[in-house]
Amino acid sequence: MSDTPDTIYMTSDLVSVTGLGRHTVYYYLKLGLIQETGRTWRGNYRYFNQAVVKRLQKIIALRAEGLSLDAIKQRLEDTTQ
Repeated sequence: MSDTPDTIYMTSDLVSVTGLGRHTVYYYLKLGLIQETGRTWRGNYRYFNQAVVKRLQKIIALRAEGLSLDAIKQRLEDTTQ
């Protein structure tokens, strides 16, 4: 899968690209750390764009530094405002 800005990722693609588990991706969605880009009209599957992949990579790096998910969420919110 090429990584152009308009690349669309399904949940299984995020799992492959980031190494996170499917349940972790869903948990991050529930916590509001990431947001789906949209849903397919057929099957109602979630899809994501390259910005979500980059955000997940940032979350992974911050977790490796020992930050809690709450601290990561706060940091991400501070940088987007």
